[in-house]
Amino acid sequence: MVAPLDWGLGHASRCAPIVKFLVEQGFCVIIGGSGDSLDYLRERFPELEYVVLPSAKMNYGRRGMVSIPFLFSMLRFARNIRKEHKALEKIIARYSVDYVLSDNRLGLYSDSVPAFYMTHQLNFDNGFLNRLPARMMKRIHLRYINKYRYCFVPDAEGELSLSGILSDSEIETRHLGPLSRFYGKVPLKIDSDFDLLLLSGIEPQRTILEKLFIEKYSSVPDLHLHIIRGVPAEAELSLPSNISYENNPSDDRIASLIVSARRIFCRSGYSTLCDLAALQRRAVLVPTPRQPEQEYLATRFVEKFGFVVFDQNELPKVNFSAISYDSVWKYDYLCNLNEILK
Repeated sequence: MVAPLDWGLGHASRCAPIVKFLVEQGFCVIIGGSGDSLDYLRERFPELEYVVLPSAKMNYGRRGMVSIPFLFSMLRFARNIRKEHKALEKIIARYSVDYVLSDNRLGLYSDSVPAFYMTHQLNFDNGFLNRLPARMMKRIHLRYINKYRYCFVPDAEGELSLSGILSDSEIETRHLGPLSRFYGKVPLKIDSDFDLLLLSGIEPQRTILEKLFIEKYSSVPDLHLHIIRGVPAEAELSLPSNISYENNPSDDRIASLIVSARRIFCRSGYSTLCDLAALQRRAVLVPTPRQPEQEYLATRFVEKFGFVVFDQNELPKVNFSAISYDSVWKYDYLCNLNEILK
């Protein structure tokens, strides 16, 4: 059973190449999950069996990790760990599961079968979070990870590491390389002059960023913006003629848009950055406010990989017509799951 966390689509999208590899190796794969991430994998692997796991809805609020909604979200998340663990034992018995791969779902450890954990964040002391909370979060995280057989890190080691100090840890890990649904794809280029906004992440910040970009591009009709929204297909918008959107395009369509866009704007979520590495494109990053992981990754990608970053609160004052950067990124790591996971 492969089971990604359901905070956005990033965990599910990076599990897609693992699921594909396991199916090709002859494994009978069950997908465990909830919400949009489960729907994402069900759409891409309709032939597989699926089980719904307990879910704790995450809400960062407008003040991010210092907000009341986030505090209540974390309390729900803590309670959900026990629910996940109880549900897993029933699933193992019912489906005769031999192995479990959990992408950031802390409750999917087991004494009856080998269970493996996958995460890119083992260290929370990244300079954007107070040391005491960072140490507490790390200690709790590692306590649960130690219940698993061992831990996979979806990143490269050394100079090519994308996650930097986030994946530093004293526990034994195995690096898989940066996982992306786009590795191995050769996208068709679209002959058009447009900017691309990749919207992802947890509400309400996803919608806040969407409204900011619509407002900015509505005032510059000579610029064309295309938005990938990452929301249900029936969610519609009324927009000016220079702004277009798609709610849930295929991976092939997304890859074509990424390699064809003149400029790309997106959050600095780790899975999004791995997708950009796979397609060798840089972007303008807008980290989710008060989300330390994204703030750290944005800073790292500016300093090490030549990306551009803007604080979300700065966007209303930014002259979008003047933003310029080298969009081609020659990231030299080749993810080869056949060699890594054998």
